[in-house]
Amino acid sequence: VVDDRALVLTENFKPAGTGGMSSRGWGVVLENAEAADALAGLHATDRGWRAATSWGRYREGRTFAAANPAVGEFPARHDPRRVSVDAATVLVGPDNAADAVAARIDAADERVLVQQVTVGSRDDRLLRAVLRAADRGVTVRVHLSSGWYVREDNEALAAWLNRRADAKGWDLEARVDDPDGYEKVHSKGVVVDDTAVVGSLNWGRTSRTENREVAVALEGPTVAGYYASVFRADWSAPDDRSVPTAVVGAAAVCVAVAALLVRRIEFGGREGVVGWRP
Repeated sequence: VVDDRALVLTENFKPAGTGGMSSRGWGVVLENAEAADALAGLHATDRGWRAATSWGRYREGRTFAAANPAVGEFPARHDPRRVSVDAATVLVGPDNAADAVAARIDAADERVLVQQVTVGSRDDRLLRAVLRAADRGVTVRVHLSSGWYVREDNEALAAWLNRRADAKGWDLEARVDDPDGYEKVHSKGVVVDDTAVVGSLNWGRTSRTENREVAVALEGPTVAGYYASVFRADWSAPDDRSVPTAVVGAAAVCVAVAALLVRRIEFGGREGVVGWRP
């Protein structure tokens, strides 16, 4: 949070993530004082929680080794873009993020595009919502990372999803990424009809129920097309299996940070909702 702006990312603050040297990631800048205040308040609450430990205390008696940073070089293919949105909702985990994402997928009418590092299991709550959407006739694409630490599990899950889709006659396809222009998928994003959800929420039980996570649901055909166009570009390699053109916007946009003019912000939490409208 910087003054009246808040940056929400799928990426970590390190060379592989925000440094652009490895990962495919999504992000958004919310240019709205109330959104910034809400997230700053969340930060202050977490930082001041009685179980929180200062960095000075935490490092006492410990030694730390420097990690080898990512050093890849990749050309920028999707420029940041400023767009307007119909509405934006800030979600936090474990309070409400998983509930909100599942509800949006359960309300999908036309398309669900998922780009994730991995999915915790076949019984994952959010994946089950995706399967219900496919069973209703919604077009579904699931794009998973080929990172060495998840590749085997993701290949097995993608194969299972494709077998299930074939057996059920669903318009669902899953694939493990074949990177082109980046090293690995690290996004935690989903496009549901004309809404894009961008943030740190992994599709696994720990992330949903234990971790502090932040995501933003961005509503509107332009912003949804913004992220869907990047999804389509990543999905198209290597064999051009289609993502229907109705899913995507007019231009390819977004790498890790996208700037938005926010018309409405809602901050949902256990204590209720704070709203802002023009």
